[in-house]
Order: sequence, then C-alpha cells, then structure tokens
Amino acid sequence: MSDPIRVLVADDHPAVLSGLVTLLDSAPDITVVAQAVDGTSALRAAQQHRPDVVLTDVRMPGATGIDITPRLRGTGASVLVISGFDLDEYVLGALAAGADGYLVKSEDPARILAAVRDVHRGDAVLSPAATRAVVSALHEAEAPGSSPARTSGRAPGEADPASGPRGNSGSGPGSGSASGPGSGPAMIPAFTRREEEVLAFLAQGLSNQQIASKMFVEISTVKSHISHVLNKLGLDSRVQAALWWQQNRD
Repeated sequence: MSDPIRVLVADDHPAVLSGLVTLLDSAPDITVVAQAVDGTSALRAAQQHRPDVVLTDVRMPGATGIDITPRLRGTGASVLVISGFDLDEYVLGALAAGADGYLVKSEDPARILAAVRDVHRGDAVLSPAATRAVVSALHEAEAPGSSPARTSGRAPGEADPASGPRGNSGSGPGSGSASGPGSGPAMIPAFTRREEEVLAFLAQGLSNQQIASKMFVEISTVKSHISHVLNKLGLDSRVQAALWWQQNRD
C-alpha cells in the first residue's frame, strides 16, 4: 500500500479548520500533517513538514492564500484553494498565482477528498463556480475592446505580495513567454507535436490518466510532456497552461 497523501490545512476559522481536518483524516489514504491559521504560519508549516498538498483558504490574516500560493508551490506542494467565495477575482487570482485547483466550501465532502487526490496525482480541479469564472474571463478577453481580466495573483483590495521562490520554472503569469487569462498576445514557444496534443487535452479538462489513454502512453510520459510545456511557457500549473492554450490556439 502506498504512503498516505500528506496534507497541510490552512484556514483562519477554527470550526472550518477543525471540520476539514476531521474530514481529511477520515480517509485512509490521506493524513493531515500540519494546520495553520494564517498565511505566515502556513508557509512556515509547509517549509517544515513538506506536505504533498496544501489545502488553503483565500482570505486569511497576514497573507492571503493567493499571496502564498507561489511560495507553497516552491516547497514542492500542490495547492488546492478552498473558499467560501466564488468571486471571479478570487478564482482568477488563485489560478494566476499557480493554484492547482479551486473549490468552494459548499462542495460535498466526498468531492473535497477527491480533489485532494486529484491534485496530488497532478490533475487540475475546479468547482463549477470556478469554471464559470474562467470561461467568463476567456470570453471577455476575446471580446473586441474588452479590458483585461484580473490576474494579479492577489485577492481584491490586497497589497502586492512580497516576492518569493516560485514553483517549477520560477516565473508566473505575465512574465516570460506566457500570459495569464485576459492579457495580451503571447509569444508561441516551439512545441513538439506530442506537447501540443497534451496542451489540447489539458484545455479539454482531461486528467493525466485520460490523456495517457488517448495518447496510448504511460502516465509518466504525460507528466513529462506537461513539465516540458510548463517550462516552455514559464507557467506554474496545468490550469494556467490550459488557459494559455484556450487563448492562443489557432
């Protein structure tokens, strides 16, 4: 039997934090290794415990879940944002910061457990509300004369986050060759045919397993292609790559 998925839970509401910890610990394949009540302690706990997945709230004292996402990814963790808010600004901010998924707290408990497993496998997770926000942003970006969607990587009204180590290539949306949803035209990297296939499948919302089945390759091969794509685009997560493809495909 494989080792359980090690999770850090960060939320400033004691009842919500306790509920999430109880839910996660009830699953035999998941274990909570640390808890945090604000952004600063979440970063400290991630650096100390090196969890596989961080489940973080959006709005917390000190630094928001969006602010700390790049630095959490820098510890090697996948980041799943879970919030009571389904505002477009929060959803797009979290994805621009490199989050692997976004859920609202009204999700069914089984869905939350499945989402933790999915992001640990390298898949992306979006609640229906988050998906609507992304689709809306893409439509606005495509509309003539529309103003860019917000992808600053921080919550509305929050100050710019302090700079810190980034996951993967070390550059986020708006830097390097790629762009976030709603930003201007991007330079198109030289992708291999297989990398383009993977990008197209990512944009369709397929999991690694589904992509592997369609391409008749091993999951490890799919993950390798995704890693190369992210490096070429200068992005942090597969969600960002999927959005890039939606905006820049022919």
